[in-house]
Amino acid sequence: MSKIVRVLSRTVCCFCVTASSSVFAQGPDQFIASQVKPHLAAYADCAKQYLRQAAKKDPAATFDHIESSLRPACGNHIDQARDALFRGDFGRSEANAIIRSAYASMQPGLRSLFDQAAASERQRHQVEKEQAAQAPHGEEAASVAQDRIKAVELERTKLLSEAASGFDNCLVSESKSLVPLSNEPAETLVKVIEIKCGELEKRVASLGVAFYGASKDDYQKIVKEPLDERKKRLVADIVTLRADLAKEAAKQQKDVPEAAAGSKPTNGN
Repeated sequence: MSKIVRVLSRTVCCFCVTASSSVFAQGPDQFIASQVKPHLAAYADCAKQYLRQAAKKDPAATFDHIESSLRPACGNHIDQARDALFRGDFGRSEANAIIRSAYASMQPGLRSLFDQAAASERQRHQVEKEQAAQAPHGEEAASVAQDRIKAVELERTKLLSEAASGFDNCLVSESKSLVPLSNEPAETLVKVIEIKCGELEKRVASLGVAFYGASKDDYQKIVKEPLDERKKRLVADIVTLRADLAKEAAKQQKDVPEAAAGSKPTNGN
């Protein structure tokens, strides 16, 4: 009976050696690379994603505090790697040593990833906090900026109005100066007067270009209609002024004979 047992034992032992040899036909390193490392890589990816989420959730935490929660979050990949080692006829202590060595090599990278993610999240929170604290000041600054814009616009309007008034006053002054001394047609006088007041007209255009950023040609197109209206009024003003002067001259001529007649003596001497 004992002889039969010994034969069976040798048979079983030979079967185990044959099975183990078939697993390691490719060599232990190649077996680990093809059967174990994919599970370890899946664990690393899972751990990285988990650590990013943990840093976002609690940026004040440390890696040492978070590390213990990696096992329940991603441990299934470690279990799969260990089972693969067992199938390769590695003992428990050997399998655990391989897994510990693999985790030790990836731990510095995981720690660095968490620290950077947590630091970035803390910085983002600080910026949001500062922005929230500055919000009232931001509104105040916006109000001040609006007031400045209004003040600048009022000053622009004032300077343009003064320049336009100066041009108008020049037209009136030159009209009063030239009309009594000239018998030229009103349209001809208008051209002469415009030349005499040309610098003031150019100043209006220059201010418009400087204040509103339009090209000189564009601004002249903008003011063309008002200028044409001013010329028409100027022609009418010249005609009216000449009519008034003629009426005044006629009145004076009428008054002179009457005054002369009133000055004669009543006794005929």
